Amino acid sequence: MQKNLWGDTDEVIPLQRMPKPTPGTKFYTPVHCATYGHTWKYFGITGLKKCTVCQIKGYCPGCTKTPPLETAQPFFCTKHTPTERQG
Repeated sequence: MQKNLWGDTDEVIPLQRMPKPTPGTKFYTPVHCATYGHTWKYFGITGLKKCTVCQIKGYCPGCTKTPPLETAQPFFCTKHTPTERQG
């Protein structure tokens, strides 16, 4: 029991801790990646990037001519994004 500003006794309710988020689900879900785009973080020194939300691995074909991993998918960086649509 604890006294408040007016001298009355109040019951202290313990704070509940939020569960720790699992990797890749801090605030967003993989569905957000499809809508808003990936949140990239460089992963290693080979130009490989990893999305912090959905954990997909990618690289920019303009910066890195050959894929650093066989499973890495090509995603253009801001500098190498094509300005015209082809088709």
